[in-house]
Amino acid sequence: MSEGKGTSLVSLARQSVPPDTSAPHGKEDDLEASLLLRASLPSVLAKAVALPVSGFAALYSGHIVVGALGVSDFALFALIVTLPTLLPIGDLGVGAALVDAVEGGRGRRGDCERIECTIASGARVLTCAGMLITSGGLALVGTGAHTVLLGTASTPGAEACVAIAAVFIGCSMPLSLGSVALLAIRRAHVTVLLQAGGNVLALCLFLPLAALGAPVFCFVSAALFGQCAAGLAGLLIAGRTLRMPMLRIVVTSLRQGRPVTRIVHLAGPMTVINVAAAVTYGTDRLVLSHATNPTAVAVYSAGAQLYAPASTLVNAAVVPLWNLFVRQRRDSARVPRTELARISLWFGAGALLLGVGLVTAGPSVTSWMTHAHATASTGLMTAFAALLLVQSVVSPVGMWLTHPVDLRFLAARCVLMAVISIGLSVPLAWTFGPIGPVIASVVAHAVCVNVPCFRRVFRRA
Repeated sequence: MSEGKGTSLVSLARQSVPPDTSAPHGKEDDLEASLLLRASLPSVLAKAVALPVSGFAALYSGHIVVGALGVSDFALFALIVTLPTLLPIGDLGVGAALVDAVEGGRGRRGDCERIECTIASGARVLTCAGMLITSGGLALVGTGAHTVLLGTASTPGAEACVAIAAVFIGCSMPLSLGSVALLAIRRAHVTVLLQAGGNVLALCLFLPLAALGAPVFCFVSAALFGQCAAGLAGLLIAGRTLRMPMLRIVVTSLRQGRPVTRIVHLAGPMTVINVAAAVTYGTDRLVLSHATNPTAVAVYSAGAQLYAPASTLVNAAVVPLWNLFVRQRRDSARVPRTELARISLWFGAGALLLGVGLVTAGPSVTSWMTHAHATASTGLMTAFAALLLVQSVVSPVGMWLTHPVDLRFLAARCVLMAVISIGLSVPLAWTFGPIGPVIASVVAHAVCVNVPCFRRVFRRA
């Protein structure tokens, strides 16, 4: 198992979970799977509980919105409420800096001060980003440029949707600090449950809106309000867990004189990675809205409603490895190649099972959700399953490559991925419709991320 000196990944997993005294000594290979699984177990169990709840809420919400607004306004709704995947650009790398502060400095003097300064720095960055996003969105509406952004999905009332979305998305940026902090302190399962709660809250708001015949901007407001409410709850829970006034830190983040720390060495490359991922995946609906028609956007959105829960299930399982790997690098220079290869195979097998479910159930479920107006084809769901596979199989390796040097390596490859994906998406959307951008993402991710990352980890001397 071991290569040279240092702490193994299995021993790090032992530090994260209670020991199993019933297991015999001398069988580390047999223990490896169970120890690593137990390190990820809280997030996986939370997602197992949250997945049917959030999945039902998302599908039934789509069913309600299509029934209340029609296919064209549903396309606008889906495009607007998924703008957070494009505009906020993740957490701007604050998560990487905070995980490094919590895990990389564990056991050293001044840890609490370092963590609080990192949180303050992150809050300042996210608050400024939120203000820029809100200002930019309102400027789009004021100049009428939002019609160019939305393409064929732009309908009467779109300006109100964009303006409201700009405000809510801007507010969600600093509120996302709560989920970032929960991840850093190994409470990712709480974030998973809060996200499911946000989906349920949005569904509860959709029901009276549909009964009242509310316009599309009301549904947009309800969906984004659910996301902000989940973010606020995460901020309060993280503050209570860390015994820090997280909400006050966010509110006063721009105040002069507050101690901060340098996070750009981690946040900078992570921001580039998040921007590239947002361009690669978040622009699919925009490409379709310009290259095709609102029905194609609605079909893509219906398929994405099923792909999203499967993707978040994989993320919930892989995220706890981030903390373990930071501690591994702190204690040893050894690259756990054997363990990484085995974990990658596990994730690939899990993605295959989820993909079979997507292909099998996708067309019938999306037909019900959209009242048979925008059914996702078997081909589209197969493309989403392939995307899930290429993302999942490399995700453990991606969690290992979170050192600043490795992050810069990843950032360059992700930028190339975004360029290739956009270059392929437009002609493929013209040729194949909703399937085209997904195929482009699969090819770009496999060539630009999977191959280089595996080569870097498994061929490094």
